[in-house]
Amino acid sequence: MALIPRRDQLPIPPKNAKVYNQVCQYCNVGCGYKVYVWPVGEQGGPKPNQNAFGLDLTSPQAPLAGQSYTETMHAITVGKDGRQYHVVIVPAKDSPINRGDYSIRGGTNALTVWSLDRGTQDRLTYPLLRVGDQFQAITWQDALTLMAGVIKGIRDRDGNDDNIAVKCYDHGGSGQGFEDNYGAGKLFFAALSVKHIAIHNRPAYNSEVWGSRERGVHELNYTYEDARLADTIVLWGANSYETATVFYVEHMLPNVQGATVAEKQAAFERGEPAEPGYTIVIDPRKTSSYTLAAQVAPDRVMLLQPNLGTDYILANAIARVVWERGYYDMAYLQARTDMALFEEYKQKSLKLGVPYAEFMREVERITGVPRAQIEKAADWIAKPKAGRFKRRTLTIYEKGIIWNMKNYDQVAAIVQLAVLTHNIGRPGTGCGRQGGHQEGYVRPPAPTPGSIYRGGPPVNVDKFLTDGKGKFYWVIANDPYLSTPNNQVFRKRIHERTEKLTRALGEGGEPGTIGERVRKILDVLYKDPDALFMVVQDIYMTETARDAHLILPAAGWGEANDTSINCNSRLLRLYEKFMDPPGEAKPDWEIFKWVGLRIAELYRAEGKAQEAAKFEFGKNWRTDEDVFLAGAEEFGDNRVSEEDEAKLEAENYKGVTYALLKQLGQKGIQTPVRRDPKTGQLVGTVRRYTHKFGTPDGKFKWYGTDDWEGYP
Repeated sequence: MALIPRRDQLPIPPKNAKVYNQVCQYCNVGCGYKVYVWPVGEQGGPKPNQNAFGLDLTSPQAPLAGQSYTETMHAITVGKDGRQYHVVIVPAKDSPINRGDYSIRGGTNALTVWSLDRGTQDRLTYPLLRVGDQFQAITWQDALTLMAGVIKGIRDRDGNDDNIAVKCYDHGGSGQGFEDNYGAGKLFFAALSVKHIAIHNRPAYNSEVWGSRERGVHELNYTYEDARLADTIVLWGANSYETATVFYVEHMLPNVQGATVAEKQAAFERGEPAEPGYTIVIDPRKTSSYTLAAQVAPDRVMLLQPNLGTDYILANAIARVVWERGYYDMAYLQARTDMALFEEYKQKSLKLGVPYAEFMREVERITGVPRAQIEKAADWIAKPKAGRFKRRTLTIYEKGIIWNMKNYDQVAAIVQLAVLTHNIGRPGTGCGRQGGHQEGYVRPPAPTPGSIYRGGPPVNVDKFLTDGKGKFYWVIANDPYLSTPNNQVFRKRIHERTEKLTRALGEGGEPGTIGERVRKILDVLYKDPDALFMVVQDIYMTETARDAHLILPAAGWGEANDTSINCNSRLLRLYEKFMDPPGEAKPDWEIFKWVGLRIAELYRAEGKAQEAAKFEFGKNWRTDEDVFLAGAEEFGDNRVSEEDEAKLEAENYKGVTYALLKQLGQKGIQTPVRRDPKTGQLVGTVRRYTHKFGTPDGKFKWYGTDDWEGYP
């Protein structure tokens, strides 16, 4: 039986259907989509002048090249006016990312649209308050009063925010873009000072790629075109066919097949050889990304299978081969990198003091990868082409590296290999993350430490909570009961702590007013240090939400305007709102705004105007764009030359407006966005670090990775 019932026909969008630009809510690729919305009861016709597609539907669409439209791309929703509307979400032909193609994920975007005829009818629509073992709907006014009262009560008793813990996204896509991220940052970092905050997919607030950033290379530095232009693509701990499907099949695979040779000839230097690309997959498992490429070009695909956790040793071994065989440009290294630190890299990472044969024997023993494969990989990555032209290699890594043992050294070793071979900043090169989702980070400075070399690591919030610390836990758009490491222990412990508060609130009768409930919650929290008050903010009743004391209904993808960048190009686009959220659900930024304003009211009532002002950050936010523009002020001055783009934050969009993004449509603009000093025009950045690296002196900072002795 099919998961989605097959239908004989689908409704055709009429000529007057409203059309919106959208971007897929799922993976890092950021495929473009068109959304068509029109009232139920109206219908378009099959002729080009009768439908919003502008297509002749009297005959089948051409395979692969035609407009895709399936049962999973259609839904019926209900507007605020009570009318039913058709919603059709199809891949956009004018998107440079997917070119009308789509993945199995993106092809189901319409199934997530709030509708009364499928599972989405279970969306959270009103704030819910736990009373005993039941939830009852309450007004937003009561929900905000409860939130503000408990937060302020904890601050007043403690004199700080150290008993407030948060689990929140720090990304884009899925309805959380720059707008919601900025709202969260203003509340948690500028108004409050929350140190016990964890990112949605890990138990602390920290970057996974300090090993690259502290070298001067932000992890998003290449563009999708580089996958088409590369002589060699290295997928290191990244299974792109499964987790970045369209990026793989639309851009990587055509390169291996030889379909992009003409593009290479146009982009390369005069006389530089251009041929079908090579692919190196580095993964302990034989992934689908390897097997698919091997079917197309078995002689141009290689699989290296290192022992778990030994990738940085493998990367250093490839770099040692590069050094021994002279596959580097010393003039480039001297001009663009810190040569004093390079000496440490040569001794610690390349181990130049150890004879080459002895070095390679040790590498083979630890990594399990044969010397011949390592040397062949070095040739594919860096051996000059005919005419002494440098090879162009694009290296993409993901969870297999960033969630690896010795994460810092793993990432550092890979990016250093790329710089050693001058494979950053040129067409067809780059070294960065594939990404798990799209990005959209803009916040005030966080009161948390950075990497292990800059005051870190930050607090493990999961352990903080399971150790019985903290009194207020706010979970936003994630489900730690299912996803956090060691989740069964975490779930059991948080249930114990929240249950203590729930039982205590019921003793002697539930409080009759919100004010009484606030007072009783605070009394219990300070009488029993193990009790915990939990709030969940989401679009569904998650597993974590079942233990919450208060649930806040949020808007989802397509129910507000938001902006994000994809990972393979840093392409900033407007994800246009095409429907209203159900019931009284609100965008996250608006929830943060109202919580802040309610806290401000309580402080003003006590005559504490200065403290109240900190929480009034959103008083002038009326629209999604208001938040977007306010967030831009967190970025530095972007009036810099092309040669100085490395000085800019990776996601800097200062000067960009919704009007510009609507004008650009699926084409978007690549961050960091510069305002050209000569013309005053906003200019996107295709690829990064062509001229300088992102360090104070513009030079790449080498790092000698940890020694191998005793490595398991």
